[in-house]
Amino acid sequence: MRNLEKVKQLARDLRSEEPRSSYEELGGEPHAARTLDKARATLAGMNGDYQFGCPMDQHFFEETGINRKEFENYVATGASDEEVDEWIQQHRNTQRR
Repeated sequence: MRNLEKVKQLARDLRSEEPRSSYEELGGEPHAARTLDKARATLAGMNGDYQFGCPMDQHFFEETGINRKEFENYVATGASDEEVDEWIQQHRNTQRR
């Protein structure tokens, strides 16, 4: 179930600040924290010039085998960084490791 109020509380306002570095890992995956920041900001209407689903995000989804829409739907529940970290670990394609 979506909880956009919680998403807004967790979201960075990308109209005035940058998302986290692509080197910051979440769920053991590079690009994940940055992708999460853009997903939250987009859901909250605070993404500014940053686009969720850009080629860097697509690379994260392709590398992990995570479905973009499923990720977006999970983020929309208001999941914390810790919850998203665990979710990524559970949903990434373990065949590639």
